[in-house]
Amino acid sequence: MPTFAQVKRHVLLAVGGYPSLAAGQTNAERLAEVVNQAGQYLFQRPWRFRERTSAFISLVASQDYVSLPSDVEEIISLINRENIGFNIELVTPDHLQNLREISIDSGGHGVTYACLSRVANAAGSALNPARLELFPTPTAAATDALAVRYRAGWVEIASGAADSYEIPIPKYCDSLFIQYCRAFGMAYEDEGLSQRLVEIDAGPILAGALTKDGILQRDIGRLRPSYEIGYGVSIIPRFTQNPS
Repeated sequence: MPTFAQVKRHVLLAVGGYPSLAAGQTNAERLAEVVNQAGQYLFQRPWRFRERTSAFISLVASQDYVSLPSDVEEIISLINRENIGFNIELVTPDHLQNLREISIDSGGHGVTYACLSRVANAAGSALNPARLELFPTPTAAATDALAVRYRAGWVEIASGAADSYEIPIPKYCDSLFIQYCRAFGMAYEDEGLSQRLVEIDAGPILAGALTKDGILQRDIGRLRPSYEIGYGVSIIPRFTQNPS
């Protein structure tokens, strides 16, 4: 994994110095901005390395939501760990709201509905963390009742972060991430970001990383003829019978 210092040096090398600054911005803030923008772009894809092992979530009595890990971006699966009388079904926010509005009692059917959402932000405040809304509202507390697997989002790096901070990506994405950092850094000089990203995404560095990550299937050679299993352990090719 590259360190914060290493990727910043790549940006400086690509630009030939510090990128241009917005009014009132420091060099450290601009470099952190470039790295974070590159990280956000990298994390747009459903990389396998973004998948996290199950986090265990507790239910709170009379509370219609549960808090989630701070880096949750997409839920992969949600299962019930306790025998508390319901299955869980992930639905859209409007479906969940409709259920609440008409006050359907799903308890008798053993189903609890859930959706990922965020509380509205006050003007000028930071984005609120994601949470899992539930219907119907749990009537009793239950410890570690739910197991959630999820894809993590990019965690913003502060401009004052230590140079030794390690970028949370696997080695096979190092080159790709550095290329994105260079592209975002140079874009502040010539506005050529889109073209650079298109070139990177059409090249072998991204394709290699996707294959290594498991998103793309490796090329395993030419397709072989169809075969069928014969008697015993022998494999008998399938031939077309000659009608004559």
